[in-house]
Amino acid sequence: MSKTYYTIGSFAKRTSTTERTLRYYDRKGLLKPSAYNEQGHRIYTDEDLFRLHQILNLKYLDYSLDEIGKYLKQDNQDYLTSLDMQYELLLQRQQHIQHVVATIERVRAIVKENHTMDPELIMLMIHSIQHEGKMKEWIAERLPEAFVQSIFKSGPSLESELMIGLNDLLVMHKQGLEPGHPLVQEHALTLKGLFDQLMGQPLEELAFSETGRIMGEEMDPHFPGSFEPSFKSYLFEVLGHLLIPQPSAQAE
Repeated sequence: MSKTYYTIGSFAKRTSTTERTLRYYDRKGLLKPSAYNEQGHRIYTDEDLFRLHQILNLKYLDYSLDEIGKYLKQDNQDYLTSLDMQYELLLQRQQHIQHVVATIERVRAIVKENHTMDPELIMLMIHSIQHEGKMKEWIAERLPEAFVQSIFKSGPSLESELMIGLNDLLVMHKQGLEPGHPLVQEHALTLKGLFDQLMGQPLEELAFSETGRIMGEEMDPHFPGSFEPSFKSYLFEVLGHLLIPQPSAQAE
């Protein structure tokens, strides 16, 4: 079968790219022309067309040029094998996109319940949902199955109420209300009830248990996406008023 040959200009036009891009891919080692003519001009063939198609597909999927280069080195030039590999990459990217869409849907549903949701909390929600699978796996290796199931089967309603409760306390923290303020403690009591429901046990029992120690001391370094230290301390102090009896004023 005779080959079709293309100059760099005709090749660029056929592939809806630019001569500058083709020269750049040449310098990067991604797409070398099949030959050069007597004047030293690049000559491309249909095999180059297929390789460029691979590059453009992977670039469309947001793969870096370095990642594309590694992929192309693994390619044995068998068209079916190459298409199979691209198909698998597409499936992986599809799963990633679906996960991102599901994350945004969950966060949107919560924000709709409270239009004044703090941006810090929104970012925390996105981070937590994105790492939910790894977090569940990490917890499952260390804690009882019943506890794991309780946490990760809370449902959208409880998740939304928890985030709104945390948001209320975050707003009060930024307003400068003290942890022991009656309004703060009123919201904290509601939040504690939600945490009790989520954890499947009273928070005061969890706080002083081995499970609580693992969640607090060992988990944080592995999943650092959390509140700012100042609010984290504030939250612990707020809940501490509920978990640890506070000294009452002496009656006159």
